Order: sequence, then C-alpha cells, then structure tokens
Amino acid sequence: MRALAALVGCVSAGALPGIAAAGDAALVSALLSGYPAAELAAQRASGPEGVQSAYDAARDLQEALRRSAPVSRPCRALLTGLTRYASGRVLQMEGVDRPSPADVAAGARAAVRARALVRAASPACRGAGRGTAAARPAMSPSDGEAFFGVVVARAPRGADAARLVVDGAVTGRAAVTGGRVRFTVAAPPGAHDVEVRFTAAGRAGGVARARRAHLLPRSAVAAAPGSRTSPSLSAALTRALSTGPRFRAAWVQDLATGETAGVNAGAAYPAASTVKLGLMAGALARLGPSPGTSAYAHDLRAIGAWSSNLGANRILRRLGLATATDGLRRLDARSSTFPGEYIVGTDLQPALPGASAGGGPPAVSRRVTTARDLARMLYAVHASAVGAPGARAGTGLTAHQSRLMLGWLLASEQRAGNRSLLAGGAGGAPIAQKNGWINSSRLGAGIVYTPRGPVIAVLATHDASGVGLAEARAVGARVVRVVAR
Repeated sequence: MRALAALVGCVSAGALPGIAAAGDAALVSALLSGYPAAELAAQRASGPEGVQSAYDAARDLQEALRRSAPVSRPCRALLTGLTRYASGRVLQMEGVDRPSPADVAAGARAAVRARALVRAASPACRGAGRGTAAARPAMSPSDGEAFFGVVVARAPRGADAARLVVDGAVTGRAAVTGGRVRFTVAAPPGAHDVEVRFTAAGRAGGVARARRAHLLPRSAVAAAPGSRTSPSLSAALTRALSTGPRFRAAWVQDLATGETAGVNAGAAYPAASTVKLGLMAGALARLGPSPGTSAYAHDLRAIGAWSSNLGANRILRRLGLATATDGLRRLDARSSTFPGEYIVGTDLQPALPGASAGGGPPAVSRRVTTARDLARMLYAVHASAVGAPGARAGTGLTAHQSRLMLGWLLASEQRAGNRSLLAGGAGGAPIAQKNGWINSSRLGAGIVYTPRGPVIAVLATHDASGVGLAEARAVGARVVRVVAR
C-alpha cells in the first residue's frame, strides 16, 4: 500500500476545487479514493464476501470514472488507465463467480498492466480542467435493446438528411421531418450495430448509434395471452417429459395462437437464478427512463448475460430486497420467492439434501419458483415490450425498459453452466432466456422468436444425484419442439 500512497500523493489534494464537479476534479477524486479502495479490496478478496466486496469497489470506481468524463487532454491518459484497471478487477471477480479461471487470470493481468499507466499518467492531471464532448443524438433502439425493425432518431439542429448504417453498411437514406428521422431495418434477426449518420447541407452533422441492438422478426409482436389449454400440445408435452431427471416440469405457450400446455407446472422447484427476472424488473422500474445508462446497467446486463450473483447482490444491497419482491409481483409470479442474496461462485454452493418421498421435488431451498410462474414472467416482459393491452400498466415498465430487459436476456452467454436448455429445439431462432442451476436442479425459461411468431418454453428438473447439463438440454430440446413447430 505504500507504493499506492506514493502514487496518489503525486496529485496534490490542493489541486482539487471546492466542488468535485464532473471532469478533471472528479477523476482526481476517483484516483485518491476509489482507486485505493478497489486495490485494497482486491488484495483482500478471499471467500464469497471478499470477492463481493472487491467487485463492489471496482464497480464503484467504474461508475465514478463514467461520471467524470469528459476530461481535459492532460487527464485523458489517466482516465484510460483507471478505466482499464477497474475493468480488469471487475473481470477478475466475475471470473470467480462464473467460475472461469481464464477470466480471473485475464482480469488480474489487465489490472496489473493498468497500474503502470496510472502511475505514469497521474502527474499530468492536476484536477483543474474539464473536457468537452459532442452531443449524441437520441435514438431508439439504444445499446443492447431489443427492437422490431423500426429505428427512430432525433436530428441535431440544422440536420436535413440521414443515412442508416447497419453493421458498417449503408442500408437506407431519408430526409429529416419534424426534427426526426425514421427507418425500417431489413436484416436477419440477431444483434446488430446500428447508426444514423446525419448531414446538414451535405456536411456531417452528428451520429446516433446503438451497439449490439437485438433485431427481432416482425412476427415477434404477437402476444396472445395463454387463454386456452391445447389437448394436442398437452399430449406432446407429456411425451417430451417421459424420460429425464427424476423430477420434471414444463410449460409451453404459443403467443401467436394463445394455446398452452403444462405438466407439473404448478410444482415448486428450487429457483436458483431464474427469479432474478423479478430483480431485473424491479430494478428497471426504480431506475427511471434511462436505465441503460444508470449506475446499475453493467450489473443488470451481467445478470442477463451469465446470471451474475455479484451483480444481483450489488443491486440488492443498494436498492433493497423489496426491489426483487416488487419485481416478482410486477411480473405476476404468484408462487415464487426471493429470500435474499446469492452465494458468490458456483463452485462454492453448498451440498443440498437428497429427495424426499412424494411426487414433487424436495424442499432444498427457500428460493422457489414454478414452470408456470416463469412463463408468466416472460410473457409479462414480452407483452409490455410490444404494447399488448394492459401489459405496461400491469408491469409498470415502459416499452424502453421492457425492451432493454428482453435485449439483455437475448444476449445470454452460451458457455459453461449457462448454456441454453432450449436451443437444441429452437432451430437457431433468437431466444430471450434465463437459466438457473444448483447441484441438484437445472431450469431454463425462454421466449423463442420463431419465424411464425414467439413461443414460451420452460423446463424445470431436479434429481438428488445431480442433473447433468447434457441430460437437461436433451429434455429441453424436446419441450421446445412441442410448440416451435
């Protein structure tokens, strides 16, 4: 710590102005406080609580740096160094939680390299200036958001025309009308980088952009509620569940026709991470109109991408447990529970008791859900995203908030234990999905956006001897084929 104290000592505390406004002063403040805190927490990162504390400190540093930008030219190298350091520590701790030794090592290496840059760059940043940043025109969709083909951007002052650029290729041109421009994207479903490049009298006039926005097929706007049970779907679903882990439950729902079927769909299963759907919805409702740029955006994306326990716990500690329980209510989860924080690190999960007598899974956890509840939650998010009657009033989520959540679920990382239980039957169609697993249970819930319309498929499995990923994926593929026909 002496070396770190010497480093921050080269920036005089007297260089800070009385008010730590955004810019150089805020950056120096992060160097003097957030950076040492993150380094100390990383040195003490042992066990679940130590890893959580180190993650929180690194994330706090990231947010302080985000708020400090833009900075003046003499401080840019310091901002770069601190940003790389914080990102490295976040990746290092996330590697423990996933678990991924490769991520742990890569994050630690990045942080060590960044310390040298911070040491070299800090003397030039005196904390007395601030940078300027070009205004970025507002656009829908935003980074990572799900959308259904329509792109709308607000034009900068004086702009009279615009070009639509998808994945680096110009795909459309339009005149600015009423201060806005509107395009329809013609591209395969999936994640795309979308830009609207404005011109004023032929000269460049600003760029609006969305990175990795998730385009869904036009058929995706269907949102028929599950209003009738289909005997044929029920028979097919029963056959799909005829073999597999000892306890099996499923629900399927066709959002184009409203047909549904369930097998043991009301039985309580250990929920694992699947009830983080409620936490995501509750947090979105609290974060206002621009949650994608909030202090919790990274944590929410990580929950959707790979089921981050670190991100979930950070949100719970800052926004409160009521955020999760409120989110479950908003999404109409009637039998699900969210008793508290998660244990960091899949490898650190405790052993669970074996099965009890009877027809349902044993009560191995106070965190439970049902196949029917998971389907209700996914339907609520989708219906709110497409504007189904009454959906937004029921969830309290705006179209933008719901589409962000869909986008984060569509970006689910397919590796290790988070590999989809449903993809084998989806034929390559996009899936907005949430997985959950503990030693004895695996669950997968998703909206499969097939060419003819969206379908919901949910599978819950449990076996005291453990549920293998390959075994659960085989059952999940059969479940999806029941409805994605």
